[in-house]
Amino acid sequence: MAQYNYIRFLFFNQKKSKRAIASELGIHRDTVTRAIANPEQKYRLSTDRPQPVNGDFKKRINIMVKENHEAPKGQKLTKLRMYELICEEGYSGTYSSFTYQCRKEEEELHIHQQEAYLKLVPISGSLQVDFGEVYSKRNGVPVKKHAFCAKLCSGKGEFVKAYPREQTEFFFDGLSSAFKFFGGIPKKIIFDNLKPAVKTVLKEQDRILQQEFLKIQSFYSFEAEFCGPGKGNEKGLVENLVKYVQNNYFLPRPEFISFEDTNQMLLKKCLHRLRTRKHLGETWEKRLLAEDFLPLTEIYEYARLKDVKVSSYQLVHIDTNRYSVPTEYVGKRLQARLYPFEIRLVYNDKVVAVHDRLFGKNKEILNPYHFLSLLWKKARGYDQAKVIQDWKLPEIYTEYHRLIQAHLGSKSKGTREFIDILRLTEEYSVPTIARILKELDQKNRYSYQDVLSVLRYQTQCTSGTQYLADDILKKLNIDHIHTTHLPLSEYDSLLVKGGEING
Repeated sequence: MAQYNYIRFLFFNQKKSKRAIASELGIHRDTVTRAIANPEQKYRLSTDRPQPVNGDFKKRINIMVKENHEAPKGQKLTKLRMYELICEEGYSGTYSSFTYQCRKEEEELHIHQQEAYLKLVPISGSLQVDFGEVYSKRNGVPVKKHAFCAKLCSGKGEFVKAYPREQTEFFFDGLSSAFKFFGGIPKKIIFDNLKPAVKTVLKEQDRILQQEFLKIQSFYSFEAEFCGPGKGNEKGLVENLVKYVQNNYFLPRPEFISFEDTNQMLLKKCLHRLRTRKHLGETWEKRLLAEDFLPLTEIYEYARLKDVKVSSYQLVHIDTNRYSVPTEYVGKRLQARLYPFEIRLVYNDKVVAVHDRLFGKNKEILNPYHFLSLLWKKARGYDQAKVIQDWKLPEIYTEYHRLIQAHLGSKSKGTREFIDILRLTEEYSVPTIARILKELDQKNRYSYQDVLSVLRYQTQCTSGTQYLADDILKKLNIDHIHTTHLPLSEYDSLLVKGGEING
């Protein structure tokens, strides 16, 4: 390197000829010529080095490279795996020799391993959305959830909400929740090829969309754009958000209590980042005000519909779980409306039961009020009824039930009268009726009528008279009315003639 520098110094600085330089340094004139023509002084091979090991395997390496390039994305082999396979066929060269030959074959086949990208200017009012898998834990066991992630391209604001699955009702709820969080509807939304949205992927940007997705798109009037298959880089902002959520919100894995609890945690974190994070010197919250949104005037309500039949046990089966309905609907067909975290059971456009939605398998929700009319008819089965055993009532209820039976001298009659008392808890709450039962037990009064009498007294009777509110007094317009207080002597006038009261 020092000699090359000196040659260039003599030629360009001292203006000596190539012959003079070669003579002075005792080197060949070709060496002087190369130094003058090559300022970077890099070593360059004029001919390829002989590779006796690769010689017999060139065709095989060519075929492997070509087949690997044409293989589907999930089945492409790494160079290391290709090297291991060719070694099993008798190749004795080093890994570097193998990869050198692979690169040469790729150049000849015009296979470009690295894709070029364009840097794009973010459009105001555009949003990227995607789902990502996240994990919590329950009693030490991992619990998988799916995080709906939304990221604004220009304003950088983020929204995250957790769901048990990636079904249509959760996807639509995620979109509507994001719109409420941002305070408007982005004009353009970039999606992956999610099943709730895309029915069939065609060439380039053409897609056959799901009918339900077309309905929500029409309702909110946003433009939908879909990435190419396997082109996650086309929505790189939300891809990075998914990784951030996985690494920062769910590591170490938090304890899972409920989806409501998890989503409250995610909402607080999104609000904190919105108010504290900055882009181009402005907080995300301030940049949000400049977004080009469509106005959000109404929320799209979507429920997945399913026809169900009520079994003889007053249960409907939905997604391997069971939900109770009132006795009068046994044997009838109902429509189940599946919302993200709620299930409504409808008969002839009338909602007959509402339950929290269960996730998992072989679980059930038994609403005790659905079974009271049946238990009244089948009083002998009261003590063994699962719905009663699962209903964790205060101890006073069990004791009062036993005392009513003893007071009436009949188990069946006592149970029926006690069931009438239980019906009151639906309107007045279990703790309220429990306090009344304790009060009546101290007075040795055991009947439905006694409970009803105390309840009416407590809810209908008031002590004292309430003053009329100021707004009511103003409406009565009595400000101008004035009264005078007469002295007691004035009442003596009643005793005068004509005002005397005959005894």
